[in-house]
Amino acid sequence: MEHHHHSCTHCACNNPILKLLKDELFTPENFAQLPTQRITEKKEQSEPFMVTGGTIRPMINGSAEPVAAIGFANGLVVAAGTEEDVSTFMQQNYPGFTSRELDEGNTLLPGLIEPHVHLVPTAMLMGWTDLGGFDGQVLKPNYDIATVGAIIAKEASKLNKLDPNLWFLGAGLDPALMPLLNNNTELLTIDIDLLDSITIEAPVCIISASMHTLYVNTPALQLIWNFPGNLELLNTYSSFNDYKSKTKGQLQEAAGMDPALKTIPLLQKAAFFLKSFIYLKEIFETANSRGVTFMHDAGMTDGQKSILEAYLKVHAPTVRIGAAQVCDTIEDAKKLGTFSIPASYKDIYLSHVKVISDGSNQGLTGYQSEPYLCKPADNYGVYNFGGKDNTKPEHPPLAFRDLMETIVREKKWPVMLHANGDLAVQFAIEAFKESIPDPAAGVRHRIEHCSLTTQKNLADMKKLQVSPSFLIGHVGYWGYAFQEAIFGEKSSMLDLCNSALQAGMQITMHSDNQVSPLGPLRMMEQSITRKMEADPAAGVLNGAECISHRQALKAITYDAAWQCYAEQWTGSLKVGNFADFVVLQQDPLTMENPYMNMRNIEVLETWVAGLKVYSTVIEEVGMA
Repeated sequence: MEHHHHSCTHCACNNPILKLLKDELFTPENFAQLPTQRITEKKEQSEPFMVTGGTIRPMINGSAEPVAAIGFANGLVVAAGTEEDVSTFMQQNYPGFTSRELDEGNTLLPGLIEPHVHLVPTAMLMGWTDLGGFDGQVLKPNYDIATVGAIIAKEASKLNKLDPNLWFLGAGLDPALMPLLNNNTELLTIDIDLLDSITIEAPVCIISASMHTLYVNTPALQLIWNFPGNLELLNTYSSFNDYKSKTKGQLQEAAGMDPALKTIPLLQKAAFFLKSFIYLKEIFETANSRGVTFMHDAGMTDGQKSILEAYLKVHAPTVRIGAAQVCDTIEDAKKLGTFSIPASYKDIYLSHVKVISDGSNQGLTGYQSEPYLCKPADNYGVYNFGGKDNTKPEHPPLAFRDLMETIVREKKWPVMLHANGDLAVQFAIEAFKESIPDPAAGVRHRIEHCSLTTQKNLADMKKLQVSPSFLIGHVGYWGYAFQEAIFGEKSSMLDLCNSALQAGMQITMHSDNQVSPLGPLRMMEQSITRKMEADPAAGVLNGAECISHRQALKAITYDAAWQCYAEQWTGSLKVGNFADFVVLQQDPLTMENPYMNMRNIEVLETWVAGLKVYSTVIEEVGMA
């Protein structure tokens, strides 16, 4: 992979760090050191209450039509409709209920949904110095190598004075969000010479935004080379100079990253795990502050599930959690039980199996039918199932087809299939055609990211009843780099939201956090405007694919729940569903100028199962 100078997938779906450190991190000794005493007790259930006033959109069956009143009791929705009908119902069934009238303009919606995130991997890297391109939900205005380099140099100097054995660890470095080079035709190359020019005062190790490349400076590479446990792993190199010249400090995928991860001081590695509770809490608090009540983890493993279960024994849950179980091999697939639709909600329920077929487009590893425009030359990306003997498959490889056949036809599981490049998407569709026995059965298969598609792709997906989940930040955050340097005209194929809807599909948008920031309102905005935020002129990327406010709201509520097999308890405020809702300062459906505004609508309150988990307002009677 040495020719892929940016061989990073910009997708958190498949995290080599957690795989490589599994034996060191997920140990009984580390689990024994996690907190076990309950920190937050479950709150008393609020008394039954009715809400009127403002705008109330329960999104029942995906409809954005408002109702005048809604009633909650025992953590559930118990009534919705006219004020008279709801009031009468509450009086008859819940005498003594309390009432709350929303201020004019305030809007009550079902809790917002993040249908594709990565909770534990994100938490474990939050202790590394943030070198990413985001400030909240917007791009940093001066995100370039000079600014990032100043952070690296400053923090490395501090570490060296504190303890010369400590490494500087940074995360989120993203050349695709930095200024483009050579008349907007190239991305910046991060290598050992660049890092050495920034600092050699301490060992530097930086994980890319993709989590698939480690960038190191010479002091770090020297320690890696000298580490006794790496002798066999590095035996293909004749000397340190050979190692340095061939890798250029770009340690890619598992084979390249493993020696570096083994060499990082044990104390720093243990902190990834032991501080995970702190950062999980921060993730959930951020989610609540942005109106999120349900998060679907798109890459669950047994170890990650154990951490989340341990966390939930200590902290009362403030979001609901669903998940897809990662399945890389036929052996993994054979171990699966037969799928059945979840009958009721439980924390970390499994709705899908996750298969990762390629990399990412901004990382230049999404698998393409033609090479990327920018360097390196003749780069078609990476396909994960080609094997060493077939690194550029022209048809879906047998290993991939067999895996899909086992999961879909034999085990009857819905698949969340990661596919970014146009050829990876085509392979995904061909595999679904072979493996889905009866599309009319309605099994909710998904193509994740589904970044580059044709109209025929969408028509085929509709016939197969396969729905797309778009990483809409590809348009908003990275669209300019795609248009100018990476794809050119091909960028018009990105995230065809409107075409998918016109084809009759249910679509969702996701953050893939930590790849892009949490924020369903921001994702609504980016799907409505399709403005390229890195473009000085804020141009629109393929305006024909803009969708309406109502379509976007449905995608982050009802349809997101539907994709995750969760619509029977969340995603809308129909009677019997959980009392999971959000109160916004204003109605996103009536916002005339959403660009850079919709994402900033103030979330006043977030409720889960009738309990307020986030608030910016003074407590009121009936809503305490």
